[in-house]
Amino acid sequence: MPHSRRSFLGTATALVGGATMIPMLQARGMEASWAGTDPLERALAGGFDVNGIIRLNSNENPYGPSSKAIDAVLKSFDAANRYPRDSDAALRSAIAKRHGVKDENVLIGAGSGETLRIATEAFTSATAHLVAAAPTFENPITAATRLQRPIKAPKVDAQFRLDLDAMAAASPGSGLVFVCNPNNPTGTAYPLSDVLALVDKVNRASPGARILIDEAYFEYCDLPGYDTAIPAALSNKSLIVSRTFSKIFGLAGMRAGYAIAHADTIKALEPWRMANGVSAITAAAAVASCDLDDHVKRQSVLNREVREFTLKTVNAAGFKAHPTYTNFILVEVGRDPNEFQKACLAKGVAIGRAFPPLDKHARISVGTMDEMQRALPIVLGILKGGRADG
Repeated sequence: MPHSRRSFLGTATALVGGATMIPMLQARGMEASWAGTDPLERALAGGFDVNGIIRLNSNENPYGPSSKAIDAVLKSFDAANRYPRDSDAALRSAIAKRHGVKDENVLIGAGSGETLRIATEAFTSATAHLVAAAPTFENPITAATRLQRPIKAPKVDAQFRLDLDAMAAASPGSGLVFVCNPNNPTGTAYPLSDVLALVDKVNRASPGARILIDEAYFEYCDLPGYDTAIPAALSNKSLIVSRTFSKIFGLAGMRAGYAIAHADTIKALEPWRMANGVSAITAAAAVASCDLDDHVKRQSVLNREVREFTLKTVNAAGFKAHPTYTNFILVEVGRDPNEFQKACLAKGVAIGRAFPPLDKHARISVGTMDEMQRALPIVLGILKGGRADG
């Protein structure tokens, strides 16, 4: 018998002991899967709030999805018994409309993680290496390692920015150059002019290589001169831009992302994509999120306010928090980041994992103002406890 939204919510409430299950729709994204063997960490990775833990570990939107996206999810359950062919097409069209491109320029996937993985699989080989910074988001590196593809990993520079010159120098003979801009975990970003200059250098040094620009944190970035590389990707067959609904749209647990590129490049990627990889329910939430400019602006403002508060608080306490254009900060903790992570978790605050080769830094996501006001005294207390003058 069909369920109304009211009856569905009633059932959902009963299933979880009187608490609505809607927060589980946002759940947690791919990064949460990096939890270790500790039982509490495994529970966190499963997407549940455990004993009031403040979750600053996976760069998620702490405010969750919009009410419009949630309504779309509830309405979509009537089609849950059907394979998502129509919803795939609807999502592709909604993304194309949002960015002013054609449907043929869009590839959808289960989070941007799928598009990063399949680009690595499609364009690298035993004789065409991956170029990715050290450190950066590991998805392409993980895929290349699994496939035993060669990797060149230029270190970030002294300001924790991608070393674009070193990446260009490493590109001859490459199959894929991965550019995370803004970069995870360092939070640094480049203006579009610098990114396109890198693209030009790679095109000349390694004509067969593809360049993948990951813009997962695009909506949070307020660096002067920063902009999307999507227009360039429409005419340059070597260029791919990836985006996600996991960050500012608050859909990390639902797994929806996409790539935009020249139609021929999309055709080259399509065979590597898992068919029906995005559920009809996920597609409904993502389609609804494509028309939420006011929501995006509001979330960006909220993040900027809390981010600035967090940076100011950490630096005022005598510790170094690096400038960032994302929804997380990188903090110099002066110790093994894994041990620091465990110490914070023991006090009720989950922070990000280690990112080699940074061996004295920790990544901390930006939560709500209330979460940061409660979490920062704990984090700073642990840091002060480790200082000689603490």
